[in-house]
This record gives sequence, structure tokens and C-alpha cells, in this order.
Amino acid sequence: MIYRCLAFGFVWLSIFKATAVEPTRLSFDDLLLRPIGPYGIEIGPKAKNMQGQLVQLRGFMVKSEDHKSGQFYLSPMPIQLNEHADGLANDLPASAVLVKFDPSQASWVASHKPGSILLEGILHIGRYEDTQGNVSWFQLQLPIH
Repeated sequence: MIYRCLAFGFVWLSIFKATAVEPTRLSFDDLLLRPIGPYGIEIGPKAKNMQGQLVQLRGFMVKSEDHKSGQFYLSPMPIQLNEHADGLANDLPASAVLVKFDPSQASWVASHKPGSILLEGILHIGRYEDTQGNVSWFQLQLPIH
């Protein structure tokens, strides 16, 4: 039996769930091909193979002025967004992952947690535009707690 625990700032969310399949560990380097080629940014083969699969991803919770309920961004490096000054011209890298809570937890707001965090969820790949107009190519759907 595998036990999972996620920490979001001052709120601890515990997941006590038996899983039959171990998640595949992905890194941000697996998400996009490097170097960028003549066709621009391309999704990496390991990420493509993990579409719809259970994965683990370690990254940094993006610090945001606007706390959006039900979601937050994870990036390969610590980032602080200044939505009021920058609007859609933010510093999110192309590999930023939109982390989404279960729809039943859409009203939850995650407090910023400094330092790297390890998340586990279902990887979805494809263009997704959030309610603020930010576009992500990678989404991580967290399990229900």
C-alpha cells in the first residue's frame, strides 16, 4: 500500500489510497525537446507516452498575486508572477504545468509553498486556456482527497 501526502502552505492534504501502479517519475526536461529545433517547441517523447497516465513531477509552486481557486502552476524554477503589472505577459516558461484539483475541490485555494514539491497526478497534454487567459500545454490532474 502506498500512502501519499501533499502539502500546500499551511494546509495539509492527506491521501490514503492504495494504488496498484507506481507512477512514472517525469522531470521538466522530459516535457519539451531540447534544443528547440526548426519547428519551434515540441513535446518530448516521454511526455507524449505518459499522456493520461499517473506521473510524479517535482517542481516549484508558482507564487501568484491572484490566488486562483482549484488550480496553481508548477514550474521548473521558483517564479513569482505579477499579474497586475504584467497581465498575460508573464514569466511562465513553456514547460509550466497547470495543476488542477478535482472538480469537487474547485473552491479550494492552495497557499504558496516555497521550495520544491513532489506532486502526483494524471498528466494531460494539449492546449488549455485558463479563466485568466494563461495558456498551458501541460496539466496535472490531482486525485480527489
